[in-house]
Amino acid sequence: MSLQKKALSGVSWTFLEQFGSKAINFIVQIVLARLIAPEEFGLLGMILIFNAIGNSLSDTGMSQSLIRSDKPDEEDFSTVFSINFTISFLLYWIFFIIAPYISEFYEQPRLTDLIRVYSIVIIISSLFIIQKTRLTYELNFKYQMKAQLPALFLSGLTGILLAYLDYGVWALVYMQIVNGLFLTITYFLQTRWIPNVKINRSKLKEHFLFGYKLTLAGIMSRIVKNIFPMVIGKYYSAAMVGYYTRAFTMKELPVVTISNTLDKVVYPLLAKIKNDDRQLKAAYQKIQILSLFVLSTIMLLLILIAHPLFGFLLGEKWLPAVPFFQLLCITGIFYPINKYNSNILKVKGRTDLYLKMAIIVNITMVLGIIVTVEYGIIPLILAQVINSLIGVGINIYYANQFIKYPYIEQFVDAFKTALPGLISFALIFYLIEFYNIMKDFNYFLELLIIGGLFMAILISLHFLFRTRALKEIHLILKLVPKGKMFGKS
Repeated sequence: MSLQKKALSGVSWTFLEQFGSKAINFIVQIVLARLIAPEEFGLLGMILIFNAIGNSLSDTGMSQSLIRSDKPDEEDFSTVFSINFTISFLLYWIFFIIAPYISEFYEQPRLTDLIRVYSIVIIISSLFIIQKTRLTYELNFKYQMKAQLPALFLSGLTGILLAYLDYGVWALVYMQIVNGLFLTITYFLQTRWIPNVKINRSKLKEHFLFGYKLTLAGIMSRIVKNIFPMVIGKYYSAAMVGYYTRAFTMKELPVVTISNTLDKVVYPLLAKIKNDDRQLKAAYQKIQILSLFVLSTIMLLLILIAHPLFGFLLGEKWLPAVPFFQLLCITGIFYPINKYNSNILKVKGRTDLYLKMAIIVNITMVLGIIVTVEYGIIPLILAQVINSLIGVGINIYYANQFIKYPYIEQFVDAFKTALPGLISFALIFYLIEFYNIMKDFNYFLELLIIGGLFMAILISLHFLFRTRALKEIHLILKLVPKGKMFGKS
């Protein structure tokens, strides 16, 4: 199968996996939000940072190196698997030992047992990450879908049952453990790959030298990303952590679905054309415009419907999370520009620049937290929005050195892509805020009316302006059957 056909097949299967998994997860989270109090979600939110650090350290970025490699062999995969498992095992015991001190920091005694049990997920994840990496390298996403969807369904049922039986936060913990165990079993059965426990030192050195910079960047990003629940839990309350994590999760749902769908295919695809800068830029430009078109549309619509959405799906007890959610959606608009510019550095092997970029962005975010923490949660989230914009500038600067896609060109493409959505947003926001047109409707009708008006205006404007995003979508619909989405191989 040609590279183009593999890419198109990969996008299709990945979309099915991401759409299916997020749909299942969305339904599960809605049910859990009605069964579990915000304070219980807040407890888990306080410790997510440790799990995030553990997963970053256990992989050490070497799975990304395997995907980028030209021809990784059995020794490559086995070496990385053995190192990942060893590190994850050591990390588990570190978290087991320091759990009481973390509980003391938060003044939440229940966290000791939660950390010790939830950290098992780090070990479980190390057991299937290389099997998943092998499938990704081969652009085989059909098997990944067959593993992911049943795992989410089974673990979701487990979580709902335990929540119904009043297990509280433990329902969330056991749900993640069941998900990891099922994925491990399924990936082993699908790939039939048994790792060799021997470690090849030269292979280890090769992948470590590429991956450790990604790991350091990933750890910093995950710490900063997850430090918000930690800071909110320390300075405010568990309930506020629950509101923030729920708002963040709702924002991440469309962002992660779309970005993961593309990124799982895009990264290995770009890695295969990394030496052809012209083709690399052309493929990147299409991905950038399409992902920005989709995410800017969704994020702007979610800001408009946030209040009825939370009221209808989660219940009125979650309405305090609405302003958090609306501000976080703004960061989702910037996500494609930040994500895919940084991918250029990875496929070019410049993980040193990737790390440098991550250091700058995360330092500015920490400074933002320090400056705003005493003023409330809204200023904290505004610091995230500003930091996302700073990240855009930094990412474009570095990526431009390799694909010649400068600020002005990216800005023009982004502005033209997002302009119809911004106009649609402004019109409907004016009607809602100044004419209060939704005052006599229930939550469900508000969702239908606002969503329908927004999409009608948006689509009309895209046709009126004849935007490139619309042309790219039309072109893809014509070329998908021919397997020509990314040009010549």
